[in-house]
Amino acid sequence: MTSTTPNISPIESTEAMARRIEAAAQKQVAEDIARLKAMGKPIHYIIGQKLVREEANGQKFEIQIGVDGTVEIIGELI
Repeated sequence: MTSTTPNISPIESTEAMARRIEAAAQKQVAEDIARLKAMGKPIHYIIGQKLVREEANGQKFEIQIGVDGTVEIIGELI
């Protein structure tokens, strides 16, 4: 039986797929961030050990979330 499938090792194929998935995910995250900022909404992420809230205008604050869900601003990040 003859195969028309290119001679690609399973590892190379998996690595190529992983690169495509990662690129698609990065593109989607960038689009979501831009959409949220355009709506005037903050985004949240972690830098090192700090939980960061970035306002649509670019201001960044270190925040802490209590066990009851309350958000406390620790300070502005520059």
